[in-house]
Amino acid sequence: MKKIIILLLVLGFTKAYGQEPIVPVAKKVVNKFIKFGTKAGLNFNTSGDLDKIISDNPSLGDAKENINGFYVGIYSEIKLLMLYLRPELHYSEFTDNLSNKQSRLEAPISLGIKVLPVLSGFAGPTLRFPISSNDIPGVEDFKQNTSIGIHLGARIHLGKLGLDVRYDKGLSDEEVKLIGSNNIPSNLKIDNSSGLLSLGLSYAF
Repeated sequence: MKKIIILLLVLGFTKAYGQEPIVPVAKKVVNKFIKFGTKAGLNFNTSGDLDKIISDNPSLGDAKENINGFYVGIYSEIKLLMLYLRPELHYSEFTDNLSNKQSRLEAPISLGIKVLPVLSGFAGPTLRFPISSNDIPGVEDFKQNTSIGIHLGARIHLGKLGLDVRYDKGLSDEEVKLIGSNNIPSNLKIDNSSGLLSLGLSYAF
């Protein structure tokens, strides 16, 4: 009797979705709320705060002269009604304000909100791990050298394409006090490095 009931439920569910098998239907549901993609972009000007970075790049010509690195990476995005959660992982290269070339892994985790169908704002923490060309990092290296900063930005959504501007910075003493050190995991360092402006292009699979 139980087998008959289960069979009827399966047949009814299949009929409700136009004779499609259950697995493809479940896949469509997942794809509707979760997507994955790749991303790449340019880094600009690591010196100064956000106001100074904007004043140093008033036009595309000025911004082109201030390019000092790039990044490439992957991302996933989870839709939450008007909100979305977007964890990313980047490999990034840039030149710091002492003219030293730096490379690191970045993991910005953004909470975004759509203010228009094609425009959203986002913000969140960024985990950073410096990379040395001489050593292969181990688990303990990640635990000891990973630091945390914050980022904010805006994104234009054009179907599978996305274009975003992100300002990534370390935490000031005032911001650490505002957040509260008790809310920051003890194994993470506070990153108080200068700001970095990035322009990125993403593509959803």
